[in-house]
Amino acid sequence: MGAVLGVFSLASWVPCLCSGASCLLCSCCPISKNSTVTRLIYAFILFLGTIVSCIMMTEGIQTQLKKIPGFCEGGFQIKMVDTKAEKDCDVLVGFKAVYRINFAVAIFFFAFFLLMLKVKTSKDPRAAVHNGFWFFKIAAIIGIMIGSFYIPGGSFTEVWFVAGMLGASFFIIIQLVLLVDMAHSWNELWVNRMEEGNPRLWYAALLSFTSLFYILSIVFAALLYVFYTKPDDCTENKVFISLNLIFCVAVSIVSILPKVQDGQPRRAVDNEKEGVQYSYSFFHLMLCCASLYIMMTITSWYSPDAKFQKVSSKWLAVWFKMGSSWLCLLLYLWTLVAPLVLTGRDFS
Repeated sequence: MGAVLGVFSLASWVPCLCSGASCLLCSCCPISKNSTVTRLIYAFILFLGTIVSCIMMTEGIQTQLKKIPGFCEGGFQIKMVDTKAEKDCDVLVGFKAVYRINFAVAIFFFAFFLLMLKVKTSKDPRAAVHNGFWFFKIAAIIGIMIGSFYIPGGSFTEVWFVAGMLGASFFIIIQLVLLVDMAHSWNELWVNRMEEGNPRLWYAALLSFTSLFYILSIVFAALLYVFYTKPDDCTENKVFISLNLIFCVAVSIVSILPKVQDGQPRRAVDNEKEGVQYSYSFFHLMLCCASLYIMMTITSWYSPDAKFQKVSSKWLAVWFKMGSSWLCLLLYLWTLVAPLVLTGRDFS
């Protein structure tokens, strides 16, 4: 618990980046309505939550966690197979702490997701809550975090593990969509500059980066074969790596087909001067899902049962990673063929 308060005491400077509301308690605060600063502060809160989660997995902190009344009693003891004595499971203590830290962070951002629904303009009173009142926000998240450590065991961890899987999966899907969109946007930007400016320079830049990424892909695939396969073993690993190579080559061939190239739309840039620069609610939802993804990553997608008698991972993390890579390829492939399939729809 001291680690939670200790690390979050580093956030004591945050109110000094906030609006006038929290300056009632901090006279050094300037008034800031910069959306970039606001997003950086929220991202910093998520970053601090990640740091605290990592600290909870250290041996010294786990020793202190076992001193919290009720935190390691009852079902939080596991029986060793070779002896009749019971022994504390340090790893599961860390898991339990990480689940509660990210529970607090996720609940904090999910509450703001609900609060910011339908905010269309910065003149909405709720926009002031989004951009200010930082002292009270920090106090709220610390309070939720401390209180989460006193949630009774029972089925909390099992239920929260399922919630973590769902939230992390949604986060991965959204990130894949953004990744594919970024690739298209980058390509369109440089192609436009090639057509409007110095064609040789931008063509060379586009060709160089494309070649670089293909070379890196080949190098990393070779490293995967070297470090994660053996000549007479690791059949599953060989299959996964080979399938990814085949899929990447196939999608690359599709992307350079003349018919596909001719069907690619040119997208227009929207003007958001009359509204908010980004969706407040969706922003908080993504941070909520990001905290769940961080939780699952730090705990390696392990699944402790309700009584903490065992913990298992097996192939869950592997399937999520492989599924993510295949989904990314499918999304990219769809963006290539969609204009040819749905000819009556405007993709610009």
